[in-house]
Amino acid sequence: MATANTVEVTPYAKKKYNLTAPIEADVTRNYSRAIVAIASADGKLAQEELDWFVEEQRLVGIPSDIIEENIIKYDGRNANIEELLGGLHYDFPLNVRRCILYQAIKMSRADGIYHDKEKAAVAQAAQVLGIERNVVISLESLVEIEESADRLRLAMFETDVQ
Repeated sequence: MATANTVEVTPYAKKKYNLTAPIEADVTRNYSRAIVAIASADGKLAQEELDWFVEEQRLVGIPSDIIEENIIKYDGRNANIEELLGGLHYDFPLNVRRCILYQAIKMSRADGIYHDKEKAAVAQAAQVLGIERNVVISLESLVEIEESADRLRLAMFETDVQ
C-alpha cells in the first residue's frame, strides 16, 4: 500500500518492468534526476526526450508533482551523475541499476539522435553502478530492437513511418 512517502505503481509498471511493490518517493526523485542528467549530457534536453520520459513516468504511476519538480523543471546539464546515483538505494523487485541505464538510453534516443556525449554519460553511469560494458551494449541493442519493432508495426499498418 502506498503512503505519503511511497508511490503506488500501475499495471503498466507491472507489465513493462515487473514492478510489484510501491517505490519510495525519494528514490523516484534521485532516479528521475539521474536519467535527466544523462540525457542532458549533450548540453540540451530535446523536447522529444522530455516528452518520452514524462509519459513513461506517468504510465509507471509517478505523481505529477515529482515529475514537475524532478524532470520538467530540473536542469540536468551540470548535474553530478555520480552523486545522483550514489543517492539511490537498490531495494527494488528488479535490477534497478539496469533499468536506470535502459530508461536513460531510451530517453537519450527519443529525439532520434544518441549523441556521443549521451553515450559517454551512459558509460559513466554504468561504471558508477557497476554494470559491465557488455550489459550496456545489450541494453543499447534492446532499445534499437524495440525501435525497429515499433517502425515495423507502423509500416504494417500502412501509416506514415519516419
